[in-house]
This record gives sequence, C-alpha cells and structure tokens, in this order.
Amino acid sequence: MTEVAESPAGSDLPSFPFPSSHSLTPPAAYAERRASCPFGQVRLPSGDPAILLLTYRDVAAAMADTRLSHDLTGPGAPRMTVEPSFLQDPDVLLNKDGEDHLRIRRIVAAAFTPRRVERWKPAIEQVAEELIDDLEAASSPADLVAGYCFALPVRIICRLLGVPERDALRFRVWSNAFSSGAQMAPEEQMAQIGAFLGYVAELIAAKRAQPGEDLIDDLIAARDGADRLTEHELLTLVTGLIAVGNETTSTALSRFLAELLDDDRRLWLRLLEHPEELPAAVDELLRFTGLSNSALLRLAVEDVQLPSGTVKAGQAIAIASNGAGRDPEAYPDPDTIRFDRDAPVPLIFGGGPHYCLGAHLAKAELNIGLGTLLKRLPELRMTVTREQLAFSGGEIVDSMITLPAAW
Repeated sequence: MTEVAESPAGSDLPSFPFPSSHSLTPPAAYAERRASCPFGQVRLPSGDPAILLLTYRDVAAAMADTRLSHDLTGPGAPRMTVEPSFLQDPDVLLNKDGEDHLRIRRIVAAAFTPRRVERWKPAIEQVAEELIDDLEAASSPADLVAGYCFALPVRIICRLLGVPERDALRFRVWSNAFSSGAQMAPEEQMAQIGAFLGYVAELIAAKRAQPGEDLIDDLIAARDGADRLTEHELLTLVTGLIAVGNETTSTALSRFLAELLDDDRRLWLRLLEHPEELPAAVDELLRFTGLSNSALLRLAVEDVQLPSGTVKAGQAIAIASNGAGRDPEAYPDPDTIRFDRDAPVPLIFGGGPHYCLGAHLAKAELNIGLGTLLKRLPELRMTVTREQLAFSGGEIVDSMITLPAAW
C-alpha cells in the first residue's frame, strides 16, 4: 500500500534543513527518516510544508517527472526561504517548464554537448596549468578555493561565453548572491544581484556594438534575429550561465579535496598510485560530497505516484539529492568512499528535461582540475583539519570559504 502524505491542521512538522555535525556530513536524520519515514513532511524555513524525499528511487523518479513543476514563481507558491532568490524569477531557465523551457534550452544546448566539451579540454588543461604556475610562484601555503577551485571554472566559463577574464574575480560574490550560495542579508543579496545584472547588461550592449563568435554572441543573435529570447530572458540566461558555471563546480572541487586530503591523505595517495581510477573517483565523490545538505523544491501540478507514495496536486516536495546519495539500497556501505563501485550514477546533475546543461563541462573540469593537481602537486596537504573548514551556509550550494593548503 502506498502512502499519501497528509498535512493535518495544527500538527507540528519537523523543521528543515536538519542540523548536521559538518557541512560535508549529511544529517543523521536523513538515515533515520529514510528507514522509518521516507515520505514524511517537513516544515521549510519559509513556513511552507513539503514532502521530503530521501531515497534514490524517489529522487530519481521525481527528477524525471514533468508533473512535478520547477515553476515556483507564482503567488502563493512554496518557498524554501522568505529571502529573495533567483528561484522567484519566471525568466530564469531553471524555473521554466514544458515548451518554454525547451525553447530556451535548445538555443544554448549545442555549446555543452560532449563533442563540444571535448574541444574545450585543451583550454581547461591550459588554465589548470597556469593556475598551478601562479600558486607555485606565490609559494606555499595558499588558499585553494580562491587560487584554484573557483578560478578554474570561472575562467573557463568566461572564455566560453566571451566574458573578459579580467572580470572573473568579481563574479565570486555575485555568483553567491545569485545562486543563494551564501548567507546574506536580503538587502545585500538584492544589491549584489542588481550589480551582477547591471554588469551583464553592459556586457551584452558591448557585444552588440562589437560582435564576436562567442556563446554570448550566439545568444544575442537568437534574441535579435528570431526574437526567440526576450531581453530579460537573455539577461538572466547569461547571468545564470556565469553563476552556475562556476559556483557548482568550484564547490564540488573544493569538497572533493577536503575528503581526499583528510585521513592522512589516504585517498589522495591511492589516486597518485592509480590515476586510471580518476573518472570513477569523480563520480563517487560527486555522490559522497554533494553540494549541500539542503533540498530543491518542486510543486505537483497533478497527482504523482512515486515509489514511496503519492504526491497530491498542489503539494510541494523537497528533493534532497545528498540524502539519496547515501541510500544503502542504491549504494551499499554508503558512508564509505569507494572508487570501485558498480552503482547508479549520482543524481547531483538532476534528471529528465532539466538534466544539467553543463554536466559534461563540469565533469571535464573536475577530472582535469583534480588530475592536474595530482600531477603537479603530489605532496599537497591541508594545513587545517577537516573540522576547521568553514562553509558559506548557502541555500542551494554550501560552498567552502577557504581551503588552506601547502605542498
């Protein structure tokens, strides 16, 4: 018999997100609820209720089901928090469904195919080498987040889009604000997002005046030639590509390093001895580390049957991909990092029509970025303990603030 999650009036629901001992450690409540209450409701910081999904089967099914809408921009729609977020902008690609979503996705998708990403690999390798040259020139110790984990993906997305690389350092705070990657006062967040959008508007105007052959030029042509993008869609699409194109990959790479360099560098040493395991290690670390211990919301536009129960039309679900990544039914011994798993692909890139456009690029950056560090800085070590690492506390990505390291 399947379960239907009800929300009785006056009942107290557990507050979400759940407390955790460390950003890199999923809350103990994930395992407890997965075993005893895999389809129960929680109370979000906004006060809205949502069904929390924690099993691999439920999360995979929910990500692929188009009846679970990404559009939470309307009045009265559930929110994770009351603070402003790009999740409230109806012109942001992530918030669109159906033909409207596919219309915009088709315009940009060609830039991120596996074949196109293959052409970008030499550029990724070049940037990684240059960044390590800079680290070595500045001498050890250094902050790997600023000097490498953030710098690598942001310089690549700048090259792909046609954004001046000299502006790359400005994107860290702006990207955090746009993608809810850090805790900010609402006024500060709106100010940073406004500055980001203003910069992108000026960039688009400059590109119109002097066209080139970059991805931004292609997007402008789609807007100005066939009117397939509104001006605001163009603005938010470029802004989102810059923000998401660096924030998620930077967060993943820094979280990878925290695990690899912990425990007397046991896993780091294994990869030094077995570099052929690097692609499997990237998949396993994506599963194990996740991007945060929070969740993404969806809204059921009609009744949806998931493996653990029925989501009724009008109900919200909270998809905790970091919880699904520790589901023992999908990943035996889930709290251990194993590079030899024969297991399902991690769900960190989503699924269905909204599968992450930049997944192939992100995996290339992670493989090359990690592989270059292993080759160039084999003695790399953290100069703080895992417990001393500080994180942003962001809603969608919980990015590492600094990663002090020496070699």
